[in-house]
Amino acid sequence: MEPPKVFASYSHDSDEHKQWVLKLCNKLVENGVDVMLDQWDVRLGTDQTFFMEKLSTADRVLMICTDAYVKKADNREGGVGYEGLIITEQIAEDVKTDKFIPVIRQSSNERKMPIFLGKRQYIEFTDDDRFDEKFNELLHDIHGVPIISRPPLGENPLTKQSSEFETSDHNLPEIPDKIESVSDAYESAFEFARADDTLGWQELVGKIRSNVQNSLEQLKQENLNSGNLENAEQRIGVVDKAINIISPLISVALAGVKSQNQHFNNQTFIFESLRSIDGWNRNSGDEYRIGIPNFLGYVYQSLHGSISLNTNQLSLALDLARFKVPIVRSPQSQHDMVWKITMLMGWSQALNQKCTENWQYLADAYERWKWLRDVFEDNSTYLTSLVAYYMALKIHEWAVKIASKSKESLNAQYLNVPLDFLFEESEIIERATSLLLRTLKVSELWECVGVNIDQMRDSWEMSIEQYSSQLLHFYDSSHLEFLSKIPRQYLTFFDVL
Repeated sequence: MEPPKVFASYSHDSDEHKQWVLKLCNKLVENGVDVMLDQWDVRLGTDQTFFMEKLSTADRVLMICTDAYVKKADNREGGVGYEGLIITEQIAEDVKTDKFIPVIRQSSNERKMPIFLGKRQYIEFTDDDRFDEKFNELLHDIHGVPIISRPPLGENPLTKQSSEFETSDHNLPEIPDKIESVSDAYESAFEFARADDTLGWQELVGKIRSNVQNSLEQLKQENLNSGNLENAEQRIGVVDKAINIISPLISVALAGVKSQNQHFNNQTFIFESLRSIDGWNRNSGDEYRIGIPNFLGYVYQSLHGSISLNTNQLSLALDLARFKVPIVRSPQSQHDMVWKITMLMGWSQALNQKCTENWQYLADAYERWKWLRDVFEDNSTYLTSLVAYYMALKIHEWAVKIASKSKESLNAQYLNVPLDFLFEESEIIERATSLLLRTLKVSELWECVGVNIDQMRDSWEMSIEQYSSQLLHFYDSSHLEFLSKIPRQYLTFFDVL
């Protein structure tokens, strides 16, 4: 048999860390593992990008997680960030793959692994005194020789005693030959998630993505760069068509989140695919003025966050909101977190960069897209979940301001997360506040940036005062009346908590 090929992915934190990685890889090679390591495979003049892409050909990839490695992977920085993109794509194609092995090396209390790895099984090398023990465990796994073998399956001794134990074969769901509607896509996806059938899921997603790409390309050829999109009505018409095209893909992602199955509920890769449509991110023409990819991203992240809050999975919503993506139209390929990109938060140029119009488009979605009735019980439940999600984003934004420890930041009028959720009926705001307060790990909103509950409670009144300032600055004086209608439960959120 060919020796297993392993790629070592790590960050150059220090000379000491590089030596530890070299020691691990040397010992693997000595024990029959063909390791690809930059320290001996990258020579002067070598194209490092070409070397990093070799991880696609490896049988297994060791992701040696230190604090610096996790930060770079999450933020898509440097070589680790580039490798992270490749790994994310491979995980998207096969969510159940065991190709990527997280090797935990850091000793701090920071998150152990990059976000896109989800809850994969890892191996800890934090205690150097146990290096040989852990190495033996890793070596067995790479060679596919379990340390503890499963015993042979015996016969059922009860089959002859009672017919009550007779069972029929479980039939896995089948991929429909033709997906007639968005509801069909949603129901099929939910069945695959419920059956834990990742292969069926991948085939379904692949089939839908192919149809979506072809339809978007046709839409682009028929409507964009024609010079006929000068008025708002024509532009929103194209936006509606684009949303209708991607609706099956969005519904599949929402089915995965709603299933709460950890193999299916992380749908970051679908968000990325919607913002990287071939030929749609040019800096000129109608696609530039309309901003289709940004608007698709705005709709997707809003619906994703809503169903995440509805199913008490705040961490999923927060992971996507804090996920770093390329800034469309950025001349230097800059990246930033989703919640920091205003065009993804409600200032899309598709609707004149007016957050009120963008919000209303979302608020009316339940009536516009009938398939949302498969996802949410009724319009009130949908609006409650949507408002709760944007409340969560607003609280998180305030926590980030506190974490900056800058007086200028706290007093700045600039805001990423709009306040339009305050314009909904007070009953909806009340229900959304209650939903957020019931969330088991609501503290993630501020603890993820190193802020504690006392800091949030002490400064919350200041944040409410800023709402008035921001409403007057970004909207008009007529909107100030909405502040007086905000339920006391939200105004005193951290006292109630």
